[in-house]
Formats: sequence, C-alpha cells, structure tokens
Amino acid sequence: MSKLSQRLKKRKGKTIYLLVVETILLLMIVYYLLVAKDAVNAVRVAVSLICAMIPLALEIIFSMHIPWPIYAFLIIYACEHMMGACFNLYLYFPWWDNMMHITEGFMFAVFGYYYLSVGNEKNLKMRIRNIIFAISLAIFIGFLWEIIEYAMDTIWMFDMQKDVLVTRISSYLLADTTGEIGTINNISEVVVNGQVLPGYIDIGLIDTMDDLIMALIGAVVFSLYALIDRDKHPVIRFEE
Repeated sequence: MSKLSQRLKKRKGKTIYLLVVETILLLMIVYYLLVAKDAVNAVRVAVSLICAMIPLALEIIFSMHIPWPIYAFLIIYACEHMMGACFNLYLYFPWWDNMMHITEGFMFAVFGYYYLSVGNEKNLKMRIRNIIFAISLAIFIGFLWEIIEYAMDTIWMFDMQKDVLVTRISSYLLADTTGEIGTINNISEVVVNGQVLPGYIDIGLIDTMDDLIMALIGAVVFSLYALIDRDKHPVIRFEE
C-alpha cells in the first residue's frame, strides 16, 4: 500500500466528511449553472470546492495532524467566502468580512508557528522567533489576497475591495501652498459625471487596510495563546 493510501486510510472519517461537503458544493454549481444561470456564483462555489480540499491536502503533504474540531471548522471556513458572496452576507452583516480576515490571520499564524517549531527545542527564544514568522506569514497571505481583490476589481470590474463613503479628506493636492496639507470637512455630496453621490468614495483603500489590520489581530491573538500555552496544547501537530 502506498504512503498516500495509508495516509488517506488513517483519515477515513475526514475524507468522508470532505466528500459530503464537496457533493453539496457540486450540487450548488449545477444549480447556479443550469437553473439560476449565474456563472459568477458558480465560479465562486467552484473556488470554495477547491479550497475545501486544502486542509486534508495539508495533512497529507506535510504529515500534519489537525484535530477534528479545527478540521471541521476549516472546511466550513473555506466555504464562508462563497456563502458571503452568493447570499450577500457581506452586505447584510458588516462584521462578516472582519470575521473572515481575523480567522484567516489566526489560522495562517497557527500553521506558520507550528511548522517552524518542528524539530526545534521549546524555549522562549524559539517561541518568539516562531511567533514573528507566524505573524509575518499571516500578513503576507493577507497582502496576497488584497492583490487578488485588486486584480478582480481592476480587470473584471468586481467590487471585492468594498468602497466606503467618507465625509472628510486631507491631501497635499488640496493645499494652495506647496508642502502644506489641505482638508475638506463635512463632505455631503460629490458629483461625478452629473451623478450626485452622498460622500467621497475611497475606492477600496479603507477596506484593504481594515482587512490587513483584522488579519494582524487574528495573528496576534494566536501569538498570545502560543506564549501563554508554551506548546503544551498545540492546535495542530507535525510528524517529526
């Protein structure tokens, strides 16, 4: 029996759980393509279908052990962006996006911390080094995701970087004197090609920064856990 077969056999329950989720996602793709005629949502579900495979793939490729509660949560998390986009949860619940990015920062920090811990002695110096790497990894992944959002908005005219209406702007371009900053307060309307808007649109900058800050918060929360726990109760384990 190959190593792949052995590893899949050890994870039989997780494989069955994944297959159930994948079947549901496939049915949703069929619905969006054949019934709703919504190709965009079909693509979103297809991406979630691929992402749902990642936790099991990580276990097999990196010889990891992910506890069942964490594994089940990761599968659900892989589908949450699709749920938010397809069912407009990002619009109905403003906190949905923050929840996604906090969780993203937390989970990538978990992976980075424990991956770097394999084979290393467990002391404060090593833990601090691992935490720095974990936070850096979480922010880097968040940065890559923001590039994807920017590309989707620029090339395909999506609105993944959610625009925000602001009532105050400051810029060197608004000042009459070079080197000074000009400010416009209490912006009540902006006219663009004859269309009146109830404020100045920031073109996604606030959303991008908010996403990165949320990812940082998630990574810091895990880092505090790692410092307090001192590797007594690892969230995931790698086989040495």
